[in-house]
Order: sequence, then C-alpha cells, then structure tokens
Amino acid sequence: MRRSFVLVLAAAVLLTAGAVRATGPVLVRLSIELPDNPTVGARLFAEKQCVKCHSLGGGKTGIGPELGRIHFTGTVLDVAGAFWNHAPVMREKMRDLKIQAPVLTSREMADIVAFVTAYRYYLTELGESGNPALGQQVFKAKSCIRCHSTESDWGKPGPSLQRYRRQFSAISMAQVMWNHGPQMADIMRKRGVPWPKFVGREMGDLLAYLEAGNEGVTTERVYFEPGSPRRGRDLFQEKRCVTCHAIAGAGGRIGPDLGMKGRDMVGSISSMAGLMWNHSQVMTAELARRAIPRATFSGQEMADIIAYLYFVNYATVYGAPERGQRIFTEKCGPCHSALVGKRVGPDLATAAGLDDPVAVITAMWNHSQQMGDEVRRRGLVWPRFLPGETADLTAYLLAKNKPGSPPAQQ
Repeated sequence: MRRSFVLVLAAAVLLTAGAVRATGPVLVRLSIELPDNPTVGARLFAEKQCVKCHSLGGGKTGIGPELGRIHFTGTVLDVAGAFWNHAPVMREKMRDLKIQAPVLTSREMADIVAFVTAYRYYLTELGESGNPALGQQVFKAKSCIRCHSTESDWGKPGPSLQRYRRQFSAISMAQVMWNHGPQMADIMRKRGVPWPKFVGREMGDLLAYLEAGNEGVTTERVYFEPGSPRRGRDLFQEKRCVTCHAIAGAGGRIGPDLGMKGRDMVGSISSMAGLMWNHSQVMTAELARRAIPRATFSGQEMADIIAYLYFVNYATVYGAPERGQRIFTEKCGPCHSALVGKRVGPDLATAAGLDDPVAVITAMWNHSQQMGDEVRRRGLVWPRFLPGETADLTAYLLAKNKPGSPPAQQ
C-alpha cells in the first residue's frame, strides 16, 4: 500500500510541475514570451550592423545569405541554434570587415530573433509572388465564378469583385471570407456548388488574381498593420476559439491543438487564410451544434489572430533535461565541466543571469568569440546543434540553475 501511495504521489508531482512524458524522456515546457510587435527588431537589425552581411528583401551584400528568402519554421530556440551554428563563420567575417561584434541584451536577442522569424510572414510573397494567370484558373476551377464575377454582373448571387480590385490584402481577404462564410455556404448548398478547398499556392495565386488591377482603377489599396501576437492571444480567448482548439494542451479538444501543428501554422498569410477557409464549414456546423455564436472579426483583429497562430509554435517550446544533459556532456563538457579536468569556462550551474531560455542563448552568443578562440586553441570542433537540441540543452541548464523548481507555464 505504501509503495502504491509513493508511486501515485510521484506521478502527481510530475503532472503538477507541467512535465510531459510520452514514450521518451520527460519534457518540460520552456517559458518563451510572445512578441507584441515583432517588427521592433528591424531597427536593431540595422543598428547592430547585421545588414552589413545579410540583406532582407532582395538586396545583395555578397557576404551572408539573404535572410528574406529563408523561411524559419522552428521555435525561437531553433532559430537561435542556427545563429550559434554559424557563429564562427560570422565572427570571422566580422573580423575581416573590421565590424565590432554586437553584444546583445536578452531583450534585444528576443527582438532580433522574432523579427527574422516574422520577416517572411509580414512580406509573405517576397520572391514568391502569386501568379495572377494561375489565380484566374483557380477562380474558375473552384467555382468562385459561379457566384462572383470580376465584371459588373447583377445575375450572380455574390457581389461583383470588380469594385474590390487593388483593395485586397491577404489579411482582408481572410477576414472577409471568414465573416461571410456561413452566407456563402448557404448559397453554395442551394446552387449545388461543392465547398472549395485550397492546397499549395492556390490561395496565393487566387489573391494575386484578385489583386491584379485594371486600367483606370485608381482606388487605393487596403493595407493592414502587422498583427500583434499578444493581442491575438487575448482575442483567441475572447472570441472563444479556445473552446474548440487547444494551445499546447490548454483548451478544447474538438478541433486540433493549434500549438502542436508546427509547420502548418508557420506559413504565408495566404496559406493561413486557405487553412481557415478549408475548415470554415466544419467549424460553423460544430459551433451551431453547440449553440456557440460564430465569431466575426473587424479592424485589426484578423491580423492579430493570424499573427498569434503564426507565433504560437515559435513560442511553444519543450525540452528534455535528460537529453540536454547528454548534449551538455558531449558538446559543452570539454570546457564547462570540472569532471574532465580543470574547468575552462564558467560553471553554468551557478552562472548569474541564466534564468530563462532567451538569457541562455544570449549568453551563448555574447561569449561565442571567446569560446571560438578557445575551441581553436584546444583543437576542438565547434559544437553544432540539431533542431530541438538547443531546447533540450536549455531545459537542462535551467534545471541546474533552479533545482527543484517547476517549469514555467505560458
């Protein structure tokens, strides 16, 4: 009886601490703050002279890769791990160009990583603009033309899209389609039109077709300010999206857990709009069955919601301290462990300031020059991290710094 009680108590402690065990090591959720305005990092990107080597938006520096064409799909710690992996090359180039290597605060590191992650989201079609000709084919193939015309046509149930030329944006399109989804569904049922589904780049091509202007059209285009993931998080609660969708285990179980969708949520705005449209009919039916009012969006709300869904996977990070300990021993131990002789680097179990994940990766970056020099002096290989390993290492270091404390929840 006593043995059973001890086992039950141990299980309760693990659950209370927020630990998750599937078939492998215990996972703990790391506390990552959602950005409020991910574009803040743009200023830092210039001030810290990142632009000397890396261009954004098509500029050519000829030194580092053009970051506007790299779609970062991992968590904040995966992006930071990519920075770390390339630190020796970057430091060498900075020496050659006589650029002072930037020292970052944790806030600055968070802002720069958020900006680099968000860049392709905010300029979603950069280098991959939708094809209006293909969009016209989509408009016909998906039966949009049966209800809407791009010319003045009073004989169709939907409004003519002619007056909206050059006023569409990906966000405004997502908002209008979502808000009018139930009415469109009723009309399609009456006319025997199947609910269209969009795959791949179809929504982006359709948007490009709808955006294409005609001669004589002078109406100004409609733009939306970049969304705020934090405001989107609040809206996700207020609009009762959480009733059906969980975020990393917290929320309803009717729809999929949007905090565990990974690459599905880290796409372009047009692809996110396509996902919402594809599932709109099913969601509407479920809401009606449960007598839950269907949410509509106005102003900046859709921009904030989509920004939240984009960033929720960026900020939903789990790490395994057990795996992190092995990574530490293999990749960090030669300098930071007293078990292999005289310690070269500081004892990371007692180092000041390593109290959250971003602080850990900031300290790694700020000391990468000294670490690089020591690695070369000792003939070691620069440690590189695979996706997920930075999170595991961080989970281990935080556990060493705060033994016995539960992982923070977001």
